Amino acid sequence: MTEPGATDTQPIPVYLLTGFLGSGKTTLLNRMMAPGGPRAAVIVNEYGNVPIDNDLLQVTGEDMTFAETSTGCICCEPGNDIISTLARLSEAMDEGKTGRIERVVIETTGLADPAPIINQMLLAAPHRIAGRYFELASVITTLDAVRGQQTVDERIVGHKQLAFADRIALTKSDLLGHDQADHRHVLYDLINRINPGAHVVDVQAPLAAPETLLSPGSYGPTNRGSNAVAWLAAESPLARAFASPSAPPVASLSRHSGIYSTSMVMEEPVAARELVAFIDMLRRAAGPRLLRLKGLVSLNDDPDRPMLLHLVQDIFHPPVRLERWPSDDRRTRLVLIADGIDEAALDSFLNTLKASPGRKRA
Repeated sequence: MTEPGATDTQPIPVYLLTGFLGSGKTTLLNRMMAPGGPRAAVIVNEYGNVPIDNDLLQVTGEDMTFAETSTGCICCEPGNDIISTLARLSEAMDEGKTGRIERVVIETTGLADPAPIINQMLLAAPHRIAGRYFELASVITTLDAVRGQQTVDERIVGHKQLAFADRIALTKSDLLGHDQADHRHVLYDLINRINPGAHVVDVQAPLAAPETLLSPGSYGPTNRGSNAVAWLAAESPLARAFASPSAPPVASLSRHSGIYSTSMVMEEPVAARELVAFIDMLRRAAGPRLLRLKGLVSLNDDPDRPMLLHLVQDIFHPPVRLERWPSDDRRTRLVLIADGIDEAALDSFLNTLKASPGRKRA
């Protein structure tokens, strides 16, 4: 059965949402989904092996259908490529599992290289994917106003995410402080240097309308950042097939070289003092090598109201106590992403929270 609105000739627009770790993609995604807008399928790709972002996504029955959460990076993990993801969505639509879909939003992991994802979409654009046409409408990138310049300067993935965007969402500008004007000037100079043709929206501005980032469009790479076309060429199947074995243009296995992700799941609630001590020790031990810590924690003083944790490198956002669990999964789940850290030592350290004296008594 073919869903209405997904005809043979009418393509379904796909919006790719990228941005480095902790730059506010999931928060922006919630804000972009204005009530009464086109019905959307949302696909969230997470780098860690325990999905958390799907619990943080606000899903409404009228405007948004949460289609899928995938773990492992969509730009390089086998089986996680964009075409197979859209094929599974198309099959779910045929089976009546999603209802009518008018657009698709794909939130990538913060470490995803946009080049291979965009390349797949551009190559697939003239063809059907599991019986339907999908068209890349826009590449939206979140740029953290506080750490964005440092991220782009230090990490090629951050640079490429900015270069490929046709729409840039400036996030966290409300945290810039007293030197806000100077900082903004530096940020806009950065954007103009790398991708002067991109449309920029400060989503923290009083009159911001984040939903306009999902306006209709048709993505084209030729007017993007100066290196975008070359990066796409390096990712093409021909370039990869005929590359010199000693120097392939894209070494997918080393795309995130040195990046390590681990997770921790606990069935029993945690004492607040144990959690505070654990985070303090972790930050002291890992320092700037701890790129991301996020999770939902069940505290033993009120297990029905989970604590939401966010740490982005050296910025630890104040924990938020939610009024209820966002899903039926009420376990403590933490995901850590680190760069250049001893994996065995980190895993051993994580076990200290599980084996703390308070938890043994519990």
